[in-house]
This record gives sequence, structure tokens and C-alpha cells, in this order.
Amino acid sequence: MQHQKLPPEVLEALDTEAWFRERLSETGRPRPTSRPTPAPKPSKEALYDEAIAWFLKEPMAVSATEWPHPGRQWPKVTFWVSDTLLEQCERRAHAHRVARSKVLALALMRYCEQRVPKELVAFRREAFEGARDLYRRLKAPAERRRRTPSRR
Repeated sequence: MQHQKLPPEVLEALDTEAWFRERLSETGRPRPTSRPTPAPKPSKEALYDEAIAWFLKEPMAVSATEWPHPGRQWPKVTFWVSDTLLEQCERRAHAHRVARSKVLALALMRYCEQRVPKELVAFRREAFEGARDLYRRLKAPAERRRRTPSRR
């Protein structure tokens, strides 16, 4: 388990990627009731492992200025990472003389920059905002009716 700070835009990109993968894995039709358990869905932890493994696969030159420095606005998050990947991150951190958390943060940042399209993140944000606004509009008339005193 890893507990560290990550940039908000990275968290949003990872959430977007996980959300779309889940949507794409849905068939769109109801499952038969005779099937006792649904097929496993891709987990966010699997996405973290995938992103870190992608980063570690190629030896990348990293200058001293590229290592992330957590900002105050970076939220702390907790996520699972496989022990094998954590060991590889530890070796990379030792080789570059940085903290393991910086290797993990850079891995996730680069993955999102190169593998999660900004258009996808913007689309999800717009979809959620549109759904939220629609929900509020549909909910508002019912709430107003309940608050209006009865004329009887």
C-alpha cells in the first residue's frame, strides 16, 4: 500500500481512465439471472500497477528538475501497488537518489500525460457537469412542491 501526494489533474486523469474502462467493459444488456457473479471489472489498483509498470519498462533519463515536488494543493491518496513494482521503484529511486514516492508520482504523471487523452478528461468532466445540472433541474420541482404549504 502506498500513501502519498499526487497532483489533482493526475488523480482526475486516472479516475477518468478507470471510469471509461469500466464503461467499455459493460455489455449494455442485462446479465442473465442464472449467472451468480458478474465478470470482474478492471480495478483502479490494476490501473495504478499498469501505469507504474509502463513507466518502469523503459529506462528513462530523468533530469533532477523533472522529479515532482508535491505542492500544498496535492491531495494525499492511498492506493495498492504490487510488491514487485514497489521494489522496482525502490531500485530506481536509489539509482536516482530520490524518494520512492517521487518515482511513483513521476510514473503516474507521465502515464497520464502520454496515455490518457486530455479530451477524454474534458469529456468526462462535461458529462458529469451536465448530469449534475440535469439532476438538479429534475429534482428541484419535486422539492418545491414539498416545501409549499398545503391550501387545504
